[in-house]
Amino acid sequence: MASKPFQVGDYKMSMLLEFWEFVTGLLFGLFNQKKSLPSDLSSRDVMILPGMGMSSGFYSKLEKYLSKAGYRPITIPLPAWKSEKEILPILANYLNRSAPYTIVIAHNTAGLLMSALPDSSRRNVDTLITLGTPFHGYKVLGFLQEQGREPQSSRLSARHPAYLFFNRFQPLSPIQEFIFKSTDTAYGQGRDQWFDIPGNYNLVRRSENLRTLVEFLFSIRPPIPKMPKDTTILTNDVKLASAKSAEKPTGITDSKSSSNSKSKPKANANKPNSKNAKSNHNPIKSSKDSGKKLSSKKSSNSKNSKQAKKKKK
Repeated sequence: MASKPFQVGDYKMSMLLEFWEFVTGLLFGLFNQKKSLPSDLSSRDVMILPGMGMSSGFYSKLEKYLSKAGYRPITIPLPAWKSEKEILPILANYLNRSAPYTIVIAHNTAGLLMSALPDSSRRNVDTLITLGTPFHGYKVLGFLQEQGREPQSSRLSARHPAYLFFNRFQPLSPIQEFIFKSTDTAYGQGRDQWFDIPGNYNLVRRSENLRTLVEFLFSIRPPIPKMPKDTTILTNDVKLASAKSAEKPTGITDSKSSSNSKSKPKANANKPNSKNAKSNHNPIKSSKDSGKKLSSKKSSNSKNSKQAKKKKK
């Protein structure tokens, strides 16, 4: 995934940096495991799960790169050197308090926890990216191993389908491992992608890897802008309820609407008849009518005068 070809000198330097990061990360993790988290995790869209023996401070550089890209990351302080049975309830509690579109970046052994999560916690994870997770078990430096996570563990193999329940699942690994074996960090099914720079712990510390990781994440799942606190999002249930209330049967009215209709006066009560109003307010027609009445009176008077003259004769 790197842009420039990898040289032999870079390989030796990467190996030295890998062991340096691993040793310093272990020492730092022994004395700095506690980290205060905000009470509301729903405002964060990326959760970083520390790898074996690492503390949350080991991933500060990764957090900075994600923040510059517009994400709101937070590293979860999982207890180091604890069994899976002890860590799972803690991780499930954090995920239950997270947003339903959360991105999880799990470093090496933390990725194994994701396949053992309960369904209620898994539903809050939208995208899962694993970095050098030993899906098939491991031996640290070739001789340290954990019960139930030994190489070619049947227990871990039985949990492989659980990763496919996530909406997006992408396993990423270095081209070569020093702490783990490269064959152990390959998930299979054509899903694996590889960084050209070797070293499991270099994945979260080398600037070249961090830039590539953030660019890849941005291509498959861009950051979602933070919603204001007063924003209300209508779910499907609310939309259905509002639609049902709008579809009322005819003939049934609300008490408020009926009371308002009673209190309102009739609109046509004080209005005059439209025909009378037209005739009264038409000056031309009224003058014509008065002229007809005067002419009829004159004609009747002339007839009466003519009849009186005939009688006198």
